[in-house]
Amino acid sequence: MAGLGFAGGGQAPPEDGRRPRSLAETAYDAIEQMIISRRLAPGAMVSEGELGAELGLGRTPIREALARLKTIGFVEVHPRRGVLVTQVDVIKHLELLEVRRPLDETVARCVIARGTAEDMAHLLDRAAGLRSAAEARDREAYFRTKRGLHEVLVGAAYNATLTGTMAALHAQSRRFWYTYEPTASFLDCAGIHGAILSGIAARDEAAALAGIGTLFDFLDRMTRRALDRRPLV
Repeated sequence: MAGLGFAGGGQAPPEDGRRPRSLAETAYDAIEQMIISRRLAPGAMVSEGELGAELGLGRTPIREALARLKTIGFVEVHPRRGVLVTQVDVIKHLELLEVRRPLDETVARCVIARGTAEDMAHLLDRAAGLRSAAEARDREAYFRTKRGLHEVLVGAAYNATLTGTMAALHAQSRRFWYTYEPTASFLDCAGIHGAILSGIAARDEAAALAGIGTLFDFLDRMTRRALDRRPLV
């Protein structure tokens, strides 16, 4: 297998005082990003051993990571053949948007009710970072920043069930949009996210929910247009 561009194996350092990440979590994050960014393209077949050698990790964390990725539809595991990267499905993404919309509204309500002043400051900082990445039309930076934004937002809801549920849905969304979102739409999308986060930071539920409605109408239109075009990357 050709090099996949992942720098460094082993355990990632803790951030912001959080517990160190396990080797399985490190493997999951790395392989997820390979699939989202299409360094492991749809239809690719790879083995646990090849992934382990690429990431500098043992078979057990790789296997645990692949089991998680299978549950969110990123891979299919075929005994004695290897691991198949699945295709990006536009119709499934339309279904995902139907599920995400009410959950995003729930996240916003929880953050407004429970988020600290520090959480709100972090959200506004992430919104500014997303706009900067959008202005640069840097696909890697844009989606990396969007992932961080989503993690901070869901974390500020202080609901473990939402955290687990939204992590999977956000990963699926990132994979779809990395493949299909034109860079020309980055600024529009970043602006809508900024409006949502400004509403949340102001604890203005009506403004936040209106922004979420605008976002999902926008995403639905872009998804339907993707039915008529090839992947962008």
